[in-house]
Amino acid sequence: MAETTRPAAPPHGRYKRNLAGAGFSLEANTEAVPADGRYYVMDNGRVLLATSEFEEATAEYHRLCKDYWLARLEDEAIPTRLAAAWGILGLDPTDKAAQAVIQTHGSAQERKRLEQAQSRRRALKARGQ
Repeated sequence: MAETTRPAAPPHGRYKRNLAGAGFSLEANTEAVPADGRYYVMDNGRVLLATSEFEEATAEYHRLCKDYWLARLEDEAIPTRLAAAWGILGLDPTDKAAQAVIQTHGSAQERKRLEQAQSRRRALKARGQ
């Protein structure tokens, strides 16, 4: 769930990441984009970014994801709020607004999952990692 802080190795061949219903994606070598060695961030069929740098494309894709989830963090539907909170925490485990949504609206199991993730993060920080 959580994104790593180390740069991911660039994928080879066909690659596509998207959030269901969001309209944007990160693609390489798919039917929607040229097979030219670049990574494309698309929004409803429109190219937002074309770059040979996977890290740059991933950063833009994550920015779009965070914006998408932030807009849903106060949705009327609690399951939507919770899904948005977990999405945000996958990119930024320290986000206080997302943590608050889980503390307020999450099940006991979700609150425990959040507590365990925070405990692991504190332990890693104490070890200097």
